Parts: sequence; C-alpha cells; structure tokens
Amino acid sequence: MRTEEFYWFMKKRDQIRKNKEAGKPWPWTDDPILQQYKFTNVKREHDRTTKWMRENFTGPNARPNNREETLLNCAFFRYFGTTEWAEAAGWQSLHQFAKPSHRIALKVLARDRLKAKQRVFTGAYVITNQGIKDKKENVVIDQFLWPFAQKVRGLVEIIDHTSSWEAVAYQMRKLHGFGGSGFMTKEVLQDALHTPVFTNCVDRNTWCPVGPGARRGLNRVFNRDVKAKLPESAYLKEMLALFEARDFYWRDTFDVELELHDIQFQLCEFDKYERVKHGEGRPRSKYRKENG
Repeated sequence: MRTEEFYWFMKKRDQIRKNKEAGKPWPWTDDPILQQYKFTNVKREHDRTTKWMRENFTGPNARPNNREETLLNCAFFRYFGTTEWAEAAGWQSLHQFAKPSHRIALKVLARDRLKAKQRVFTGAYVITNQGIKDKKENVVIDQFLWPFAQKVRGLVEIIDHTSSWEAVAYQMRKLHGFGGSGFMTKEVLQDALHTPVFTNCVDRNTWCPVGPGARRGLNRVFNRDVKAKLPESAYLKEMLALFEARDFYWRDTFDVELELHDIQFQLCEFDKYERVKHGEGRPRSKYRKENG
C-alpha cells in the first residue's frame, strides 16, 4: 500500500500553492512533473475557478438564498466549467430557465462564443454527449440541465428530509447526464455543500462518490493493475482508510483541514501524476504561472 507516496504527492502540490501565495519566485517546486503540468489544488476551494464561483456566482453574498436555484446554478456552472461562460450567461433563475426562448438564447450565445474562439466549456475534464448526435451545447442544455431543473425541487426536499448527500446523489444519478460513475453528480454536490443548499450534512466525511480517476488512483495506491474494477463499495472503504490515515501523514500540515472529498479529488490527480511518471500519458493542461 502506497499511502505515504499519496500523501507526499498532496504535500508537494499544496506547497506550490503556499509558495505562490507567499510571493516566492517561480518555479514553486523542484518536482519536474508538477512544474510542467497542471494539477488541481489539494483543496478545491483554492482553485481559481472555484474561488470565482463562490465569490461571484453561488456564494451567500452573491445571490439570494433560493436553494433550488442555487443547486441549479451549481449544475449550470460545472457543466460548462468556465468563469468566462458564467459571466456571459449569468445567473439562471428557475422561472427564466423554464422558458424555451431563454434556453434557445443560451445555445445561441454558446455557439457565437465558440465561433469567436471564446471559452465556453472547460478543458479540465471531458464533457461528453453520451452518445447523442447533436451539438454539445444543445445536449448539455436540453438533455441534461433542463431535466435537472425540473427535478431540482424534489432534490432539495431529499436534502431537507435526510441531510445526506449520499441520498440526494442516489436520486441525481438517475438523471441523464448525472449517472454512470456519478462524476458530474459529485462535482455539482461538492459545490452545493458550500452553499445554503445544505444547512447540515451528516455524511460529509463518511461517504463520497468514487469517480473513474479516483478508482484508478486507488488501484495504484493499493498496488493493483490500474485497470482493475472493484465494486464502488470496496473503493469507498479503501478511500475511507486513506482518509483516516491523515492523522498520521497529514498532521504537520495543520493549516489545511482535509475532507473525504479532498481525498477523492486528489486520487484523480495522483493517477495523472503516475501516468506521466511512468510514461503512460500526459495531462491535457500545461502548468501556467497564473494557475492556482
């Protein structure tokens, strides 16, 4: 089991953030892989895109306390994933989003921006059409986000009744665009956990969806073939064991409190790091000085 290596990787990545924030000159690490390629911060809250989202889009001081709309906008933001698109499209009210004319206008806006080579979709992860033969913006708005908007009130009711993000994730994963490994469900709910959508979450650190990258990362940490396939419950058990190990391996990093979803997130990044290290592939994004 490679627990120490996994935590070593996280410490190296977090030290980059600390060195940058302290005003130290680039490069902020002596690790050649971390120098060259982009890896997300240990805490999602430290990433530039998430900071912008919290400050300008879904934070308590940014929008009225409408929990259904906040959850919709978490999904809207993450399915496109760029601050440039969020600024151009703006906050989506449920009343507004229910109008076909408004959804058409959003698709036209996306098309115009793409034609002008302006950012719409993130390159941080792959947004697929899930086999639907149509333009990506049409699929995301019509096939994924509009059905989600129609179910959002019921999802918030589940949160109210259970205070569990596992319970609401179970229902979300039944929706087109949010199923499979549950990657997009995880992305959206992780944002929602930091908003009034969740006034309390009883399973924040006892449950987390395990995405495909995290599963590969766990295979590496536990010395299995990277393509091995275990039940999701087995991966969760292993991830919880890694999380529990923080008291030993992370104890000197006192200024950063880990949550279970941070472990899930960083397992994906560890898999990316290992792919480069062993010549199995390279991340799409190169590291730039303005990256978080």
